[in-house]
Amino acid sequence: MTITQTYRDGELVATVNHGGSENQLIGGSDYDKAYGSAPARSQLSEAVSSAIISYDNPPKATIDFETRSACSLKDCGSWRYSLDPTTQVMCLAFRMPYWEEGRTALWHPAFPHLGVEEADCPELEELFKWIADGNLVEAHNAWFERGVWTNICVPKLGWPEVGHEQWRCSAAKAAAYSLPRSLENLTAALRLRVKKDTEGAKVMKKMAKPRKPLKRDVQAWLDENADLPLPAKKCITTLYPNDDGTYDVTAEWEGGEETHRLPVFWHESAELLEILCAYCRVDVLAEEAASHRLRDLSARETQMYLMDQAINQRGFQLDQEGIEAALEVVNGIYAELNAELVALTNGEVQKATQRARMMKWFNENGLPLEDTQGDTIDSWLRRQDLEPDVRRGLELVRALGRSSTAKFVAAQNWAHPDTWRVHGGLLYHGAGTGRWSGSGVQPHNFPRGDIKDMEFAWEVIKTRDIAYMEMMYGDVMTLLSHALRGMIIPTPGRKLMVADYAAIEARVLLWLADDEEALEVFRRGDCIYMAMATEIYGRLIDDKVKYANERQMGKQAVLGLGYQMGAKKFQATLAEKWGIFIELDFAQRIVDAYRAKFWRVKKMWWDQEAAAIAAVKNPGRTFRCGKVYWRVIDGFLHCKLPSGRLLGYCDPQVHKRKTPWGAERDALTYMGVDPYTKKWRRQDTYGGMLVENITQATARDLMADAMLRCHQDGTYDVILSVHDELLAECDEGVGSVKDFEAAMAHTEDWAAGCPVTAEGWTGYRYKK
Repeated sequence: MTITQTYRDGELVATVNHGGSENQLIGGSDYDKAYGSAPARSQLSEAVSSAIISYDNPPKATIDFETRSACSLKDCGSWRYSLDPTTQVMCLAFRMPYWEEGRTALWHPAFPHLGVEEADCPELEELFKWIADGNLVEAHNAWFERGVWTNICVPKLGWPEVGHEQWRCSAAKAAAYSLPRSLENLTAALRLRVKKDTEGAKVMKKMAKPRKPLKRDVQAWLDENADLPLPAKKCITTLYPNDDGTYDVTAEWEGGEETHRLPVFWHESAELLEILCAYCRVDVLAEEAASHRLRDLSARETQMYLMDQAINQRGFQLDQEGIEAALEVVNGIYAELNAELVALTNGEVQKATQRARMMKWFNENGLPLEDTQGDTIDSWLRRQDLEPDVRRGLELVRALGRSSTAKFVAAQNWAHPDTWRVHGGLLYHGAGTGRWSGSGVQPHNFPRGDIKDMEFAWEVIKTRDIAYMEMMYGDVMTLLSHALRGMIIPTPGRKLMVADYAAIEARVLLWLADDEEALEVFRRGDCIYMAMATEIYGRLIDDKVKYANERQMGKQAVLGLGYQMGAKKFQATLAEKWGIFIELDFAQRIVDAYRAKFWRVKKMWWDQEAAAIAAVKNPGRTFRCGKVYWRVIDGFLHCKLPSGRLLGYCDPQVHKRKTPWGAERDALTYMGVDPYTKKWRRQDTYGGMLVENITQATARDLMADAMLRCHQDGTYDVILSVHDELLAECDEGVGSVKDFEAAMAHTEDWAAGCPVTAEGWTGYRYKK
């Protein structure tokens, strides 16, 4: 049973029994009794905003590590970071769930050079026993703590292992509510009394990274370790940085010189360590408070989270030889292109990353460039009236700014140094809809490309012969960009098994709208894109080769207009994304044709918005709309999906908004993470956007079910989920494409009637 207690100004104002599962969230409850009347409902927002609401979640020990390393956490990811020989634990703060409020314990190793002994922490044995008994351990962004515990504390300190099933993550729980993942932003969003120590955070960041050695550091080290013929202060010393955070020092004197590798130097003192430990204790309290404010993941979603962690632990294999060859080629080409850019701009621009200087040069040469984004440059390059120097400048900036080539560097950084596997490449609930996103290498952002034989392309890349590459594929940088997928290979002795859902969002959208006529098109195996094209052009479109252009327009309409997009936006999207240019009146005709043909989808926009607004206006009451339910609980507008999973919208509010024709209508807003700025702010929403959320979330749940089936079956070891595509490995002679497609296309009872299909392949390099 889950109990919610709501406080205002330190006094209990409501106790609410929500039952023990997400499914029990919908229906009558004590919530109606607490906030059922109109006056009470009017007080809801105020009550929640000042509330400390605590859920009776399963007990967990809360832990938090502070570490330091010459390895960049941002560049290499937390698993690779935890394996780096320079990574050290500076302290661990923790709290047992049965301790009195505010109590924490802290352990740190000895720092003899600072005069600091190992912390006397008898509670550590209490934590070890808790773990040995199989109880739960929670951390914020627990993948980091898991790596530190597994790769440092167990082998180097002899601590007990924490079992896979014992880990929980408060950041994952926050993400499931569409709340910020960062602890600082999360505590602010939840209006918790316990907040992250921002001043302590500054000390943490200072202590976490190596510093450049001072002159006195260098001289002291040389005098103690180098055996120079004279004191170091009488030598000329020069420092040279290394990639691992260390420095080489060359000491010169009359008649000779020596070069030595210095150790890593840190910002450290007993006083700074004390501040860091206090900061770590506060983090533990803030993490626990945030965790208690939120309901734990449902049993089903806990399975998904643990599966995600198992997939991240398994990792995926990279082609070390191929990546090293690609990097060598990229570095050589970049040097040449950059030299050309410097010459073209007469030295005004030294490198393409100097965006302000680059745009100034373009403006001075008659091109009003507003930014150097890839899409902006591509749109200018499609013009035929550019001056040759301006065109070449755009080409150089585009080539030098291709983020895809930076992924080779990310792959090298994130890969395990011995195995060349990437661990932690998936992020559970990376999008607000629950979809997985990528970390580090991020295969989710790989360009599609048009390489037919990926194996041959990589054999060509491995030659490092630029002339050969150009002869076979033209532009080398384009080749490397389009070949990115191919750097993912199976574990030796195994093969990749890959399948992609076919038009999954279009199928789910029409299923949610109960458009049986349109769904029959999918069930018959007919092409819905040609059916749409027939509506647009007013004549029969029945041959995808003969009417390829018409079919493409039908496809863009089906995939792009289901979420209330208007004619102007559709026109702009076609131009920006696909290089398709049409007149506005034709765009309007397409929009009108879509809304006439799929009128149930159009109706769903208005119905879902009305149901969500009604739920906000009537907290504690449930409003059903088609296959989903809406209800406000504890300051969140919840949408219960067909799968039973909940989407959360924080602090929903209804405002009056003027329409373009001057009337007023209700409009829904909520607090969320801005997808562009990543800031926590109030956001507008509307029917089409709500339908988009519901559709994408439902498609995610279909993917999650498929991943879990494969994970539990054991034939296929899932390694990645990339949008609507599932990647797995299996042994040679085991499994088949047909079987893997069937595993993905199978639907659970909650999705009965949704015509899901998947198309797959097997091979030895990832491709599209």
